Amino acid sequence: MRLGHHHGTRARSAAQARGRGIGGAALVELAFVALLLIIISAGAYDYGLAYRQALSVNEAARTGVRTGSALGKNAQADYYALTGAKAALAASNTLDEVQKVVIYKSTTVDGNPPTTCTTNTTSSDLCVVLTGDQFRAMTLSSFDSTTGCFTAATIKNWCPSVRNNIQLSADYYGIWIQAKYAHQFKMLTSSTTINRDAVMRLEPDVP
Repeated sequence: MRLGHHHGTRARSAAQARGRGIGGAALVELAFVALLLIIISAGAYDYGLAYRQALSVNEAARTGVRTGSALGKNAQADYYALTGAKAALAASNTLDEVQKVVIYKSTTVDGNPPTTCTTNTTSSDLCVVLTGDQFRAMTLSSFDSTTGCFTAATIKNWCPSVRNNIQLSADYYGIWIQAKYAHQFKMLTSSTTINRDAVMRLEPDVP
C-alpha cells in the first residue's frame, strides 16, 4: 500500500508539472501573438496618418496650381497661388511640416519638376524654389512687384513676367511640395518624406 501511495503521488506531481508547463507555454504564445497584433495595429494607424498627410499635401498643390494657372502672367500670381496652398496646409495642420516648395514650368500636363529644382540650391531649369521657412513667412511684400518672383527664392528662373499664357501654346504651371511626416511609432524609421505635385496649363488672357 505504501509503495502504491508513493507511486500515485509521483504521478500526480508529474501531471501537475506538465500542466504548469503547458500553461506557461500558452502564456508565452499569447504574449507573442498580442505583441504581433499591437505592432500591426500601430503600423496601420501610423500608415493612415501618413496617408492623410499625403492627401493634404496633394490638395494644397492642386489648390495652388488652380489659382496660379488662372492668374497667368499677373505679377501677384505666385503670391496668391502659394497663399492658397498655405491655407490648405494650415487647415490640415500640415503647414509646419513643409520643407520645400517649387513652382516650375512643366513640359506636359502631368510632368514632374526638374530634379535640379528639387535637390539643388542652384539650377538653370525654369523654376522658383522656396524653403519651408520662406513659404511659411511670405507676405505680399516678399514678391517683386514687376517680375512677380519671390525675391528671396533660392532659385528664381521662371517669374510670372516671363511666362507664356497665349492660347494653344500656353505654359504648363506646376507646384511641387515636399513635407516630412514624423512617424508616431518609430519601429522602422523616424520620418517619411512626402512629395506631391500638380500641373495645369496657364489660362489665356481674356481681352
